[in-house]
Amino acid sequence: MADVPQTVCVISNPGLRRTLRRTLNAVGSSVQFPATLANCESDAAILFIDQECRLNASVPDLLRVLGDHGQLVILGDSIEDDDVVSMLRNDTMNHVIADQDKPDEVELVVTAVKLLNGDIYGLEKYLAWGVKIHEKEIFTYDDKRHALEAAVANAKEAGSRRYVLRRIESVTDELLMNALYDAPAALDGLTPYEHVARRSGKTAHPDEARALLRYGCDGRYFAVSVEDRFGELKKQTILDHLLRARNEGGRPKLNNDRGAGLGLYFILSSVTRFIVNVTPQHRTEVLCLFDLRQRGREQSTCTRSLHIFTGNNLAA
Repeated sequence: MADVPQTVCVISNPGLRRTLRRTLNAVGSSVQFPATLANCESDAAILFIDQECRLNASVPDLLRVLGDHGQLVILGDSIEDDDVVSMLRNDTMNHVIADQDKPDEVELVVTAVKLLNGDIYGLEKYLAWGVKIHEKEIFTYDDKRHALEAAVANAKEAGSRRYVLRRIESVTDELLMNALYDAPAALDGLTPYEHVARRSGKTAHPDEARALLRYGCDGRYFAVSVEDRFGELKKQTILDHLLRARNEGGRPKLNNDRGAGLGLYFILSSVTRFIVNVTPQHRTEVLCLFDLRQRGREQSTCTRSLHIFTGNNLAA
């Protein structure tokens, strides 16, 4: 019989421990609740920690518990904290969920299952079962415009408030521009501007520069995903753009640096959850969730959750 993967939770809040015990029991992993990191054995498949543990833990201690294949999930923290961003530079640290008092139990389960079984792709995982997923392949700028209009119309029909519609439209447009132009440009070692110039007047081959847009709504969340076939989006790029834009007052200057137009800071400031699934040099899927129940005054200035799943950071 194969060893049961071990999930370790170093959590001080009793209510959060109960939530984790209840939700993680369903994912096929043994769940342990040691009082401190010092009491943890090594080689945890998943390690959940809260902000208190994060503040008192050293990166070497966390890496010892995670071993070669484990993954860290930080609860109750934010990527607006530079220390958290610095911690995310490590290969085994890719998940932050800001909600600690009442975390979404579905999000906890989906995160754990994806880490344990390696099945990382698919918008369906984040929406209620049975929701209709709309799908459009995009090759040209006109394709993008029509698909964007359809997605926004669907979000409006779902009852999205006006300010949420603006965010959905802008974020989806940014994701599609990245998939159509920035991703293939990065593959060729070009700036997006050089790539557009090189492609000018040419018709894209069916296997080139294709973006796949998918979207759906389950009444609570409107979800959008954009996929490309290049696998060029890297975690370090996401973190670099986040810090750069923050240092520039939220208004990053566009120049000829490769990938400077990704708009990642804008996206991270506009969505409830941001998820990246990537197989390097093969496939990237970026998912964004918008909470339709939140009112304008409740909207955060930064995503509540950041998850990055890659082919070389999944638990064994």
